[in-house]
Amino acid sequence: MNPITVLPDVEIEDCGEFSRIFLQQGIQSFQSACRKVKAMPYGSNSDSTRSKLLFAENQGTCSTKHGAIAHLAQELNLPIHKNLGFYRLNDTIVTGVKGIIEPHGLDYIPQIHCFLGYENYRIDLTEGNCNGKNKTIDDYDFIVPVQPDPSSEEKLDCYLSTLRQYFEFAPELKAIGEEKVLELLEACDGRAFPAENRQVAYPCSLMLRIA
Repeated sequence: MNPITVLPDVEIEDCGEFSRIFLQQGIQSFQSACRKVKAMPYGSNSDSTRSKLLFAENQGTCSTKHGAIAHLAQELNLPIHKNLGFYRLNDTIVTGVKGIIEPHGLDYIPQIHCFLGYENYRIDLTEGNCNGKNKTIDDYDFIVPVQPDPSSEEKLDCYLSTLRQYFEFAPELKAIGEEKVLELLEACDGRAFPAENRQVAYPCSLMLRIA
């Protein structure tokens, strides 16, 4: 991933809902807005399809953090967008996943993570956050640009469409089918882990609830 400094550091003008939110907080530049969002606590929002809740609830996941900045970029006419990156979730990324997927003959299960795309750069505003992952995700099989706040249905459709691409080279995934993959993703959320890990296990994952 690349640092925030690769992004344009334009002045924020009052040109929309998100620009006004940052200006009201005394934040004057785009990079400062990104640093502000990155520093906010990591945690689930009551509705992951409404990035504005990041500010009302003073916390967010990869979905709402990158959604808020993608909204700001749109208002400022910057060529920065939110991406869904599909990666191979396994025990090296989140401890405990192996016990869920291995009984089904899987070494990994496709999962998503959001980040910003600008030119050839990738910027993760949750890097370094306490998000339950053992490491930053750098390797992606597929990257899909999306609107700042895609609906739950749109995210699910995107996941299933991409899952079918995995089926072309991962027969073990195809063998268990779409419904079972979704069931395993649901099992990989915080409820499948010890109580002390539940808060951070998977707030930014797809899951069936599209968190």
